[in-house]
Amino acid sequence: MSETILTMDKVNSYYGESQILFDLSLTVHKSDSVCILGRNGVGKSTTMKSIMGLLNPKNHNKVTGIIRYLGKELVGMPSYKIARSGIGYVPQGRHIFPTLTTKENLIIAEKKAVDGSQPWTFERIYELFPRLKERENFLGGRLSGGEQQMLTVARGLMQNPDLLLLDEITEGLAPIVVKELGEIINELRKSGVTILLAEQNVNFALAVSSYCYIVEKGAIVYEGSTKDTPKATFAQYLGL
Repeated sequence: MSETILTMDKVNSYYGESQILFDLSLTVHKSDSVCILGRNGVGKSTTMKSIMGLLNPKNHNKVTGIIRYLGKELVGMPSYKIARSGIGYVPQGRHIFPTLTTKENLIIAEKKAVDGSQPWTFERIYELFPRLKERENFLGGRLSGGEQQMLTVARGLMQNPDLLLLDEITEGLAPIVVKELGEIINELRKSGVTILLAEQNVNFALAVSSYCYIVEKGAIVYEGSTKDTPKATFAQYLGL
């Protein structure tokens, strides 16, 4: 078994008085690709935000339990420190800078890995995303939805993370773009990038992941290898 990179143990997350996650536990190993599956509103994005420290107590939000990244406790750590520790985050909804060019969006995110290395350079990003090279002088707001989503993934990689979180990256995209993103994610897996993705698109998630967790009402109701999980399980929890 490879090194454990992320552990969540009995995590409970709250927005004000509303509890969203209930004793949620999961594990991600180095160079693995793990997906969190579930219908809309079950807590997938809240799981990602909990890891990234985005449930701010100042807004009456809180997280309890244990979230360890490479042995370091994240609960209570400021989000900027979590980002600096080597976790790249591609949030739901893209959030690119529309008035900056494609290249400027990437420059803003550029930084070395925690160990000082820089495996993800402009050259390598443009090899993986040739369309972004073609559009490097386009303003972000002029890119298509698919191009914007590729830009958000590329921007996450420019941080040279040890762990990449992908939140609903296929949302609202045409099937041909989803297929292209799937090929890109599988290329990342081959290059050893560790990935945790939250997805409603089950077929996409299973095609790019080796292990899955199914969430219902903020709790894990099933976990297992993607290739060994019976179709009836997905039908039961996800309505496929």
